[in-house]
Amino acid sequence: MILLAITFAGPYLPFVDRELSKITYILNEDKRPVIPPYPPSEDYIFGTDKSGRDLLSLIILGAKETIMLVACITVLRYALAIPLSFLAHKKWMGTHLFLKWLNGMLSYIPTLIIVMLFSMLPPFLLTEHRPIFLLLIISLAEMPRAAEMVKLEFDQISSKEYIYGGIAAGASPYRLFRTYYLPFLFSKLLVYMVTDLGKVMFLLGQLGFVGIFISQGLVQSMGGDWQLVNNSISWPMMLMKAFEDIRGPIWIPFFPAFAMTCAILTFNIFAQGLKTFFTKKVRYI
Repeated sequence: MILLAITFAGPYLPFVDRELSKITYILNEDKRPVIPPYPPSEDYIFGTDKSGRDLLSLIILGAKETIMLVACITVLRYALAIPLSFLAHKKWMGTHLFLKWLNGMLSYIPTLIIVMLFSMLPPFLLTEHRPIFLLLIISLAEMPRAAEMVKLEFDQISSKEYIYGGIAAGASPYRLFRTYYLPFLFSKLLVYMVTDLGKVMFLLGQLGFVGIFISQGLVQSMGGDWQLVNNSISWPMMLMKAFEDIRGPIWIPFFPAFAMTCAILTFNIFAQGLKTFFTKKVRYI
């Protein structure tokens, strides 16, 4: 509830600078100009970034974009994984062998490396539809793992008596999938998806640390070379120069990383709560 409140009601709090005003400099006690970033103080509880923007306002305003990105990636991942897992369960045209091979191949390569390799390919790097392609890449990178977990659930449910009843009644594969499988898989799918919210958040944090963002654009500098420029206020974006900031304004990467950690813990605790709730519900029934 706190996370939802910060995400949707936080921008309307009175102390939040919705304009994200930049401060060029302030005068110290000796009347000398001091340029940002400024450390945490009474005026700036979390300090400011290097542009002089209030870091607390940045985190609150960036919460909605961050949570929406995480949710979109997770929903897209399972929207692709569920049909694939059902086809693999039915062993349709060797889909089960393809899924097994795909999981075996991807198990040797970290997800971060896969996303980095594909996101930096020229066709995905130079296109104006880069955000869409990067969402697909991140979703597909972990989709085989999710499909394998769901397939195991399909395999387990297929031995239930009501499944045999549906088959005996002449239900088509689509009807079996929609009427006989999904209603009984709903609780576990929900737990899986909430758990994956935390995993996606962690992956986005890793990508932010290495300087890869969904909303990046390619801009030509004055010297003629091309540079990747970020135009987002999501939490991973604030980790872009974490390696440099750790040796100086450490509060810049610390507070966004702390916000992401709290969100990951929230998703994991919520998933455990849902699992316990559904387990008790089935036991009482």
